[in-house]
Amino acid sequence: MLNKRFSERLNKELDNIGAPESSAERIEVLSKLVKIPKFKAEALLNGATSPDEKLLNALAQEFEVSADWLVGKSDKSDSSH
Repeated sequence: MLNKRFSERLNKELDNIGAPESSAERIEVLSKLVKIPKFKAEALLNGATSPDEKLLNALAQEFEVSADWLVGKSDKSDSSH
């Protein structure tokens, strides 16, 4: 399931930037990082939804990874082509 893979990889990237482990704090960090409502950040982190293309690209750019890797379509996290 792509939502689960996306959620795992999104959480991994938050770990990499030193985001707190608490769910509420992670939601806050993600919400501020890409300027989305907290309910949407929570749904993304929990794998309840997938990002639209615009948000996916913003996340990939913010974390310096490829969009395909974030959603599980590629095993290469490198954003260079």
